[in-house]
Amino acid sequence: MQREKIGESPDFAADIGIALGYAVLPARRRNMSKKFLTDVIVKSTEMPANAAGKLAADIIAAIKTEIVATGRFTIPDFGAFAVRETAKRTAMNPRTGEKVQVKAGATVKFKASPALKESALAGMKKAKRKAAKA
Repeated sequence: MQREKIGESPDFAADIGIALGYAVLPARRRNMSKKFLTDVIVKSTEMPANAAGKLAADIIAAIKTEIVATGRFTIPDFGAFAVRETAKRTAMNPRTGEKVQVKAGATVKFKASPALKESALAGMKKAKRKAAKA
């Protein structure tokens, strides 16, 4: 069985919500998952699904390790993940309305690269034009 490379199938780009060079909004919202990465790896290589799953898990683990070790991870032309500290604050319990103290902590923030922002904007404009025609 011959597998199609990414971008060769006209349905593939719409199916995963990306295309070569610009963003395409998928028919329905999909969440990024290890299975999604595995499917992309399988479609773009001749790698078996179980090996592609291990590769996807290893990539995710490497990203996590780098964020924990350095507090930052950057993918050129995509964006950067950075650990940010959150301050101690007072919040309100929405059910009871009482004030609650929230401890200081940390969270991982993502900042999109200019190239990703430009691609996303182009995809949104294209989708709006397509919707206006319909």
